[in-house]
Amino acid sequence: MQVEEPHYLFVYGTLRTGVGNPLRKEIMYDVELVGPAVIRGKLYDIGRYPGAVPGSDKESRQIKGEVLKITHPKKVLRILDQYEGFDAEMPAKSEFRRDLIPVRLPKGKEVMAWVYWYNLPVEGKRRIRNSDYLDYLKTKQSS
Repeated sequence: MQVEEPHYLFVYGTLRTGVGNPLRKEIMYDVELVGPAVIRGKLYDIGRYPGAVPGSDKESRQIKGEVLKITHPKKVLRILDQYEGFDAEMPAKSEFRRDLIPVRLPKGKEVMAWVYWYNLPVEGKRRIRNSDYLDYLKTKQSS
């Protein structure tokens, strides 16, 4: 019998703990919170949600989020692909694209996790400078 490796998901926006997204409730029995984590990139305010784009230049920062362990990957990724507007048959035309990348957990540990990168132009979008969507939401709502 072949044992399947664990699948992980990095979330940085509306699927983070405490946001209250109904989709998080839909998948809650199929994921387990691992904890806080970071990836490298740039974070933007797309409107009702954020969008992260990969970055390796000096402009990129650590995007704060959390890692979820997916216990039923086919089901969860199918639901998330639809939610994120990702079409595996036409990734270039998708609003977000799903990639498997290294994600850093506390104490330097890394896991390979799925992340949904924003796949449309970011010109004219507001950059979230502190790279933490939850902190950004608090300041946005109070202003």
